[in-house]
Amino acid sequence: MVIEIKGLRTRVKYYGIFDFKQLYRDIKEKLVDISYMKSKDGAKNMMETYYSEKRSSDPREAKTIWIWWRTKKREEGSPFYEQRINLDFHLRFVKDVEVMVDNEKKRAQQGEIEVWIDGNLFMDPDDAWKKHWLMQHFVGFFARRIWRKQRESRKNSTITDVSKIQGFIKDSLEIKNFMPLRGQSFYDLYGYKKN
Repeated sequence: MVIEIKGLRTRVKYYGIFDFKQLYRDIKEKLVDISYMKSKDGAKNMMETYYSEKRSSDPREAKTIWIWWRTKKREEGSPFYEQRINLDFHLRFVKDVEVMVDNEKKRAQQGEIEVWIDGNLFMDPDDAWKKHWLMQHFVGFFARRIWRKQRESRKNSTITDVSKIQGFIKDSLEIKNFMPLRGQSFYDLYGYKKN
């Protein structure tokens, strides 16, 4: 019996000029860094399950794009837990533009981009316990009682990964982040201060 534990669902929304190809590559590299993809070779580990592009005849609407990514991570020591992160990209009113960056013309996109990030934890994703003649009677008890600390730890790990991806996308799009950057703190440190 697959048990789904809700993690975190969040989004990033931006309207302006951005380089979608670079953002696409950077997010894919970030997923490799946090082990949701095994390697950088895209053919074997393709996570894109849906791509739709609609070009409108109305110049105000321009182009609308939908992209769905489905990723998952399992730790080697525990095949009982699977962390999944789904990313849904929705681009609206997208037009190709040229911008000057460091005295060079670069191609970019102008429009609205919205990225939904949904992270969940799944217990017994292969139904190994449900198929076992003895363990099928105890899977609920183990999930609620015995593995409670592990379950909460993995759930928090999934939430942290979703927050990392959200922060990375915000940094890439130069959106104000409400969390302190590395090395910064919300509060002044107590103790000795250099003048």
